[in-house]
Amino acid sequence: MKKNLFIPLIAFAAICFGNQAKAQVTATSQPVTVNINLTDAISITLGATPTVNFTYTTAADYTASKTVEKAGHFTVVSNKPYNLTVAATAAFTPAGGPALDIVTVNVPSASANGGTPEANVPLSTTPAALVNGSTATTGASYTVDYTITDPSSLLNLGASAYSTTVTYTATQL
Repeated sequence: MKKNLFIPLIAFAAICFGNQAKAQVTATSQPVTVNINLTDAISITLGATPTVNFTYTTAADYTASKTVEKAGHFTVVSNKPYNLTVAATAAFTPAGGPALDIVTVNVPSASANGGTPEANVPLSTTPAALVNGSTATTGASYTVDYTITDPSSLLNLGASAYSTTVTYTATQL
């Protein structure tokens, strides 16, 4: 009978000691604040060939309108809607060159980035609206057309390269 009790005792011990005691699972949590800190940002980057050249070499050049199209002339990045203006920094040099307003600047609607372009803006030293209400963008590329519609004011000028600097300004709304 001792043998009969010994086998169940060993089986009972194996069952008791075979199951390991397991700790109770507990959890804890803490909230974390995630901030997104924004600062207004805007930039203009000129395209690869920003210089605009009007070339008058023949008599026929002085009789017709000329347009120089600058595709991808500059790119604007802005986190808010913006307006574009254009202004020349000074008159054409050398002195005695053509009046600034002989050249008009135009942004075709297709590249106005959702804004309203002003048509044929004459160059001036006073900033003039070029595109109003362009949308926020990560990179809007602007095509700009420079036009001399009436080259008669170029008559009687000495052979030279007449130049000025044009500045585009993007201002957030």
